[in-house]
Amino acid sequence: MNLKFKNTVKLLQKLPGVGPRQAARFILALLDKDQSELKELGQAIANLKTDIRFCRECFNISENSHCNICSDPKRDSTKLLVVEKVTDLDSVEKTGLYKGLYHVLGGSINPLDGATSETLRFKELERRLASMNNEHKSIELIIATNPSTSGETTALYIKDLFKNKSGLTITRLGRGLASGSNLEYADEITLKHALDYRK
Repeated sequence: MNLKFKNTVKLLQKLPGVGPRQAARFILALLDKDQSELKELGQAIANLKTDIRFCRECFNISENSHCNICSDPKRDSTKLLVVEKVTDLDSVEKTGLYKGLYHVLGGSINPLDGATSETLRFKELERRLASMNNEHKSIELIIATNPSTSGETTALYIKDLFKNKSGLTITRLGRGLASGSNLEYADEITLKHALDYRK
C-alpha cells in the first residue's frame, strides 16, 4: 500500500475514536472530493486555532472572549451545570429546558488517558464558584458528568472538592441517563427527565 496513504491513516488515527479502518474510509472518501473542497477543508483545519476559541468563563466554543451563553444577561447566574465536553453542553442546550450557566471540564478523570484533576479545569471551576458566591448567597452546582466509570470518579471528586462550601447546593442529574451512555448521544426526552429529576 502507498506509504503516503499509510502515513495519513496514522495521522487520522490520532483523533479520538478513529481506528485504522475508519481512517482509511475517511481518506478514500476525501479522494472522491474535488480539489477545491479539499483545499477548503485543509484551510479550515489549518486555521482551527486562530478561528475558533474557548470562552474564558465556561470553556464553551466561542468566537469572542465570552460565548453567547455567558454573555446573556437572561441566564440564571445562580445555577452552574458542570459537563465533561462541549458536545455535552450542546446536547443539554438543545432541550431548551436549562437556563443557567455551564462549566466545561475538558474531559473526565481517567489517569490511563492522562486526564487528572490537574489537567482538567477544576481550578477554573473553583475560581468561578468563588466569584459567583460573591454575587449570590445561594448557588446550585449541578454535576452532569457521564454515567461512566470516569464520569462517576469525576462526580465524586467534585462533590468532595466542594462538600464544605457554604452557600453551595450540589445536585446531580437524575437517572434518566443509562449507565455507560454519553450526554452527546442522549435524546431530548431522556435529558429532560435527567434535568427534571436531578438530586
